[in-house]
Amino acid sequence: MPIVLSWLLKTLAPNMRSPGDGVLGWFAIQFMGKINPQSAQEGTRRLDLQAEDTFVELGAGHGAGLSVIAEMKNPPKRIVCVEISERFRATLQNTIAGLPKELPIEVHGEDCKKMPYLENESVDKIFGLNVVYFLDPLPIYLEEIHRVLKTGGFVSFGGKFGFPPTDTKEFINIEPDAIIDAMKKAGFDVSREEVIVDEKSVKMNYTEIKATKK
Repeated sequence: MPIVLSWLLKTLAPNMRSPGDGVLGWFAIQFMGKINPQSAQEGTRRLDLQAEDTFVELGAGHGAGLSVIAEMKNPPKRIVCVEISERFRATLQNTIAGLPKELPIEVHGEDCKKMPYLENESVDKIFGLNVVYFLDPLPIYLEEIHRVLKTGGFVSFGGKFGFPPTDTKEFINIEPDAIIDAMKKAGFDVSREEVIVDEKSVKMNYTEIKATKK
């Protein structure tokens, strides 16, 4: 990884998890706005969302994937966006307001280790791009994800592994094999796939780790 990119990610680490009000928070939002939208849109397409689905996006950020859903003839019946950053939630609300049609979207700001607004076994599909790094301790989050998913439902985490720095307290889960092991221990069937979004720009490509509830 280029030295400059490594330094940038390390400097921005706290604001990559949850952009704050300062200059670094603003810069983190701009940076993620450059590298994430295409990946989020591709990840959303890969979910094969159906009209009867309840869909949850963790770390919804800019809400780039919502544009894909807005193009659907029959979008999911319930769309839940979870975003802990107040600053990012404001950006997300602007995205929602600018969609070409109204969608059944609700936005929540609580940490997703507890999602009381979701009943047991009520969710069909969960997606999170560049989120899994920050879920610490991971087993606690996986327990909650397992609770809300229906049997056969899944969570798809997209990660650009190899880019996050290895020496920060924010980027915790940066080894795919360790994430997969934790998912298996939490009671999921797990698969892994390299997703090529743009052959000319490796920053757009990501690893999908998909965990299906047994």
